Amino acid sequence: MAAASAAVQQQSAVMDSVYGAYSGHGWQPAAFERTAPRYLWTDAFGVVNYLTLSKDTGQTRYLDQALALIQAVHNTLGHTRDGSSWLTGASEQHPTAAGLRIGKPHTEGHPDGDGQYFHYLTKWAFALAAAAAVTQDSKYLIWAIEMIQKVHPAFTYQPSGGGPTRMFWKMSIDLSHPAVSSMGNLDPYDGLVTYKILQNQARTMGVCDTDVLSSETEDMQAMVDVRYTTYHSDDPLDLGEALWLSHWHRDQVGTGSQTSLYSNI
Repeated sequence: MAAASAAVQQQSAVMDSVYGAYSGHGWQPAAFERTAPRYLWTDAFGVVNYLTLSKDTGQTRYLDQALALIQAVHNTLGHTRDGSSWLTGASEQHPTAAGLRIGKPHTEGHPDGDGQYFHYLTKWAFALAAAAAVTQDSKYLIWAIEMIQKVHPAFTYQPSGGGPTRMFWKMSIDLSHPAVSSMGNLDPYDGLVTYKILQNQARTMGVCDTDVLSSETEDMQAMVDVRYTTYHSDDPLDLGEALWLSHWHRDQVGTGSQTSLYSNI
């Protein structure tokens, strides 16, 4: 018990170092120094970490921080880079309806400029689904589904010469054109696992149509069926993501028995 308590204290201290110490209701996450000022990938893990601390300790402060971080991300990465307006199609009621920016410090056109990454968006969808599971507030799940419904047709395409569906790795902020045309090694797997999580959560919470994301899931399944036998990587980040994805299924991605959304966080 003491070891567990020490681990929680250490985890809490790490979160304080990243986002700032909790100052009570109305707390806002500190801005990142190297990005502008939120970063979608990091903040997705931040939300899940806060939800986990809330679950492990029973302290509402961590839930407050998770929900405040969600709002901060939407208020920043759901807006134009100058902060003057929501991305076209998004609103306060539908903050993810245009996708979300990466949060890169450089503008579009730079080799490492801002835009939208599919694997960042799926991580954010997972974080929102986890928030829905913890709070039992379906709006977070609906935001995740609305985001996927918007970005999926932008990232996927049929090759002009025929063949299986493919994906762009990086899209422009407005999703009008690819910023990087190559295909991410794990993007179809990210999509398949995340879509199935959202579908299961929607059925559990009784929101959306029973066939929500069905066509999108079929697209991802078709790509995974083509790619999984030849998957190879020597990238530690890629391999870590592959291990995380594979733990959701007993046998292979898309066919195994899926675990409860939050039990493995």
